[in-house]
Amino acid sequence: MIDGLEFGQGRIQLRGVRFLLIRPETIVGFQKAVEREAGDAARRCLVAGGVEGGGRSARRLRDELGMKGREVVEAMCRMGTEIGWGLFRVERYSDAAFEIAIADSPYAEAYGRSTVPVCHFLAGVVKGIGEAVYGAAGAAESSCASAGSRECRFVATAAPGQWS
Repeated sequence: MIDGLEFGQGRIQLRGVRFLLIRPETIVGFQKAVEREAGDAARRCLVAGGVEGGGRSARRLRDELGMKGREVVEAMCRMGTEIGWGLFRVERYSDAAFEIAIADSPYAEAYGRSTVPVCHFLAGVVKGIGEAVYGAAGAAESSCASAGSRECRFVATAAPGQWS
């Protein structure tokens, strides 16, 4: 059992934050449909959704729980693993950038083979974490299991003039 996980009255909450159980195939089906209709706009929209959710959780850790920098990144990685988004780990961290590796991404698994990275939603989550840590950040998926890598990797970088 995960500490702080509550079920009941039509709600699932982890440490007071509401979550939704949804099959990865549902999200990937949506992603592929939007990719067919809107091309690269699909990636931008999925990243934006990830930024919203990931940023909100990371800011809560920073603002309400007083975590800073690497603590926020590590706590978000623990949460990602706990809620079944793969096995997250911080590969490196500095005042200018951090890298997160995710083994067994349900998004990459559901997507299937691709010639390019496809975990846009997770890239947005990493960007949202970066924004909470650095104030402003860029993020990218540097490798993806769907594109033949062993695991998915994401790098967040502080915008010039920002730090943790």
